[in-house]
Amino acid sequence: MKTAAFKSWVLCFAVVPAILLAMFIIERLGRTVHLRPSGAPVTEIGFVDGAGDSKRAETVSTAGVLYVFGWAADTAKGAPVDRVMVYVDGISAGAATVGVVRRDVEKYYSRSDYSNSGWSFEMSASLLSPGRHTVTATASGPSGTAQLAPSKTIAITADTDGGRR
Repeated sequence: MKTAAFKSWVLCFAVVPAILLAMFIIERLGRTVHLRPSGAPVTEIGFVDGAGDSKRAETVSTAGVLYVFGWAADTAKGAPVDRVMVYVDGISAGAATVGVVRRDVEKYYSRSDYSNSGWSFEMSASLLSPGRHTVTATASGPSGTAQLAPSKTIAITADTDGGRR
């Protein structure tokens, strides 16, 4: 009987709180908790909201501009993060502009220091070959670097009308 009581105590006062704590951390840091090699959580969080043309279509002509945008914050220092890097097919395409106002992120996390968590990036689509490409981004800050989710797939189409629309 003492063994059953002990097991019940462990379940109620150790396991359940640990599960609740893990659920809280996952909710606050996003869908995935990233860990550094040391085992400590990476505190950069964020999201790639979109990649495509100026109208948010995922198909971009080689005569057009590829736009990539999202948000990122450091859970320790707030926003903006130090840097957001954008990658196309795993190759660096350049640094995004950070510090764009994102009241929705501020409101969702109830943190006024997330108000400037937005970022944006643009590049000439002529630098990419026609076909499908994968766009990803990372956020870096004083706590480390984290991959932002999700990756976005875009399609680059050959310009057949000389850039006229």
